[in-house]
Amino acid sequence: MSLGENLQFLRKKENITQEQFAERLEVSRQSVSKWESDSAYPEMEKILQMCELFHVSMDDLVRNDVSALYIGDRTEYETHMNNYSRMITAGVGLILFGLSMMFFLEGLNARFLWFYEEYYDALGQFVREGREGVFSFVLLIFVTIAVALFIVAGLRHGNFWEEHPYLPQMYRREEVKAFRNRFTAMIATGVTVILIDVIIMAGMESFFPMLDDSAVGESLKIALFFQLLTAAVSLFVYAGTQSAKYDIDNWNVMHDKTSEAYRKDKLTGMLCGCIMIVATIIYLIGGFCFGAWGIGAAVIYSVGGLLCGIAAIVVDHCKLDKGKKKNKEEDAAGETEEEEEKKNSIEK
Repeated sequence: MSLGENLQFLRKKENITQEQFAERLEVSRQSVSKWESDSAYPEMEKILQMCELFHVSMDDLVRNDVSALYIGDRTEYETHMNNYSRMITAGVGLILFGLSMMFFLEGLNARFLWFYEEYYDALGQFVREGREGVFSFVLLIFVTIAVALFIVAGLRHGNFWEEHPYLPQMYRREEVKAFRNRFTAMIATGVTVILIDVIIMAGMESFFPMLDDSAVGESLKIALFFQLLTAAVSLFVYAGTQSAKYDIDNWNVMHDKTSEAYRKDKLTGMLCGCIMIVATIIYLIGGFCFGAWGIGAAVIYSVGGLLCGIAAIVVDHCKLDKGKKKNKEEDAAGETEEEEEKKNSIEK
């Protein structure tokens, strides 16, 4: 690595901005930017200050790859990202699978309730009146497990994120290319499963004549729909989280709090969080007040997911120029300072 790359790595590892780094060395931010881009070289006095600031030798700072002092191999990173990917995928899959199980149990109950009503009237009445609560409770069990997975995965990922503000490129071009081929295959498979799901739903009565338009048939249709949807969405989520693992450049950019990508990500996360909170409030009101636990979850959270996607697209196309404007002003100030220094040196 060059001196500029080493400086960028050490600065981000210490979680300090170019402005803060410049203040510590008593130089302009533009000077730091030039050093990190290898378009200028710092004075020996500044190099010694950097060595003292980052606790590295001059030889490591100028000639060697300092990232090797902090990150030996990619085993730790891959282990973390793979576990994170599996936990997030499992959480999403459990929620959709819980919905399918709820509808499946409702269908079985509607199909075999006649047995209890005919021979055990009291038990049959209990099942009839309590089935909504019982089957919603099954869904809540799956949701609870999923939320626990999300919390554990999020906390672990947050800690790892803070501990590794900068990562060297650890994947060869051939490895990235091989993953992209797998990514394409996973997305294509997921889309195919969804299309098959739609085809089966459209021709369900032809495939399964025993499933008529009664409550039994409708419940089992929806259960099958969510079973296939679980497989497709889980595949999408796993492919997406694995794609993030290979995007080292994005990892490093997202740790730069002055970057536009960082601000967009924060804004998108805030909007999606608000949308899903509102969706949950609506779902709980609909469930407790109107008993719409099953179909309510399917509709409300599907709409919430679509709104999150729309919010992400809108934010991605917005230009957040605040940071850029600030940097331009600082660059102009830095150029003015350099010009004044040159004039003073000429006059002397």
